[in-house]
Amino acid sequence: MKKVILVFLLLSTNIFAKNLGHRAGGGKKEYYSHLPENSLIALENSLHELQFEEDFLYLEFDIQETKDGEVVVFHDKTIRRMINKKQNKEALDIIAEENDIPYLKRKLNLIRIHDLTYEQLQTLHLTDHPDQKIPTLEEFLELSKDLGLQKPMSVEIKYIYSKNVKERIIRMLKEFREDYMDQADIIFERKYDMPFRVGFLGFRSKFKKTFKDKDKYWCNKIKKAGLYGVFKPGNHINLCDS
Repeated sequence: MKKVILVFLLLSTNIFAKNLGHRAGGGKKEYYSHLPENSLIALENSLHELQFEEDFLYLEFDIQETKDGEVVVFHDKTIRRMINKKQNKEALDIIAEENDIPYLKRKLNLIRIHDLTYEQLQTLHLTDHPDQKIPTLEEFLELSKDLGLQKPMSVEIKYIYSKNVKERIIRMLKEFREDYMDQADIIFERKYDMPFRVGFLGFRSKFKKTFKDKDKYWCNKIKKAGLYGVFKPGNHINLCDS
């Protein structure tokens, strides 16, 4: 019965035309619109059932770096859209004092992820979901393994700054590929047009800002890790080859 309802919903809305795995399936205009994008609860729901739909082409989520070098799963540069100021008032007041956040940035809730440590981020919760914190890349990989991801994984680069963090991300995805994805029975849908089981997405602007004038060096490291390159969202051109 659940399967019938799921198919009906897919056919009766316009969301079935795009990748259902976008931002782990959660967020406004995504399949699980009542769940936060890039959240563990959205990932859990997607892996239990949604991933087996043919329009779930691949699991996609966004990563960026915190002030102290943790890798978290989050799309926007600032917390404004996903962390409600009123719901997190007490924690945000403490953060503003600890970090000496300017008044206007504090008032508009324009605090960057990179302004905060991982410990500070963990005092906040995602809007309307008190039990949902901003997850780490490690948590996403572990849950994907535990719940049996069976579609390719695309990790979109947003705001990554330090050399050590870039190296750690590549190493983590390489190990995830070797330990799990290469052994798993991954389903490649007919419309899936990228060569990897796990790899990177990134717009050209983010690609240039992340790797700067050493893009060839980093592309070589990515390819040696069996991750193929960095693919542009939409047309899926490999920026490492263009």
